[in-house]
Amino acid sequence: MLKIYLICLSYLFMLNLDRAQCTPQYWFNMDANGWLKVHTVPATWEEAFLRCHYEGAVLASPLTQQLSKALQDKFAGIGDPAIHLGTHDLYSSGYYFSVEGVPMDSLVLKWSNIRGTGDCLAMSRDGEAFFTKCEQPRPYICYKKLDNLTMNICGTFDDAYQFYDKTGSCYKRHNVYQTWPDAFKICAAEGGYLVILNDDTEAAIIKDMFPVRPGKPNEWENFHVGLRAWGPERTWITIHGENIDDVYHNWNPGQPDNYKGVQETGALVRKGTLDDHAAGDKCMFVCEKDPKVKRFEELPEGLAEVLGQ
Repeated sequence: MLKIYLICLSYLFMLNLDRAQCTPQYWFNMDANGWLKVHTVPATWEEAFLRCHYEGAVLASPLTQQLSKALQDKFAGIGDPAIHLGTHDLYSSGYYFSVEGVPMDSLVLKWSNIRGTGDCLAMSRDGEAFFTKCEQPRPYICYKKLDNLTMNICGTFDDAYQFYDKTGSCYKRHNVYQTWPDAFKICAAEGGYLVILNDDTEAAIIKDMFPVRPGKPNEWENFHVGLRAWGPERTWITIHGENIDDVYHNWNPGQPDNYKGVQETGALVRKGTLDDHAAGDKCMFVCEKDPKVKRFEELPEGLAEVLGQ
């Protein structure tokens, strides 16, 4: 009887886990004419700007009266007294623009009696704007305006993600070299994760993503992968908690060697084998995404029909 109970409990847990994974993080707001996501973990202005950018959105500013109201309504779920707005003068001192290029004078702003000083703009709980230091960590709201883009088979507006039948996953190669932590951050912001090589089939797919180079390519050119060593024993575990023995573990001869004692993250070299390297090493990377996971809420049915989506 206990065994049956545990099986049922496990099944219900998996159902709930699947449902949690499929819950969108951006909710459509009719007044805002787009999607909004509240980030409650405080960040500097630049961190907030980049996080929204990686998520396919922008750091929100009150571009319209309706969007201003929507931002205030979303503020209800934030414990901090103020949020970053996507408006700054970092390009040229004294010239404040939103991240969309809208001058501050054209924004819908209700100014605080105490305007403060700083290169960035923030908004208090009662909707009043004031200047602030960009380095001050604050919560923030990301905004994606409704446009003519259609969500693709990968559950994203980013068509760089391509679906592969053999694995049931979507992949995107990033050509800009990043450190392992930054690659992890970018993949997470895009609604995916740093690629996990589950088997020979998946490793072959990622191996084929290396760009074609003129002449003889560098056989040590590599991609970051979602693999990390933990503890003095250097136990290799994927970013989803799987043991290295349960996933693809074809190491290059002599690897992992922990050269200079700083190589704690995994990489796939051009020949299709694994290598260990330092987290601070910069290289290309591949993000993997579950097509069932949709960061943006589907449009209301009636509106979707009107827009032909």
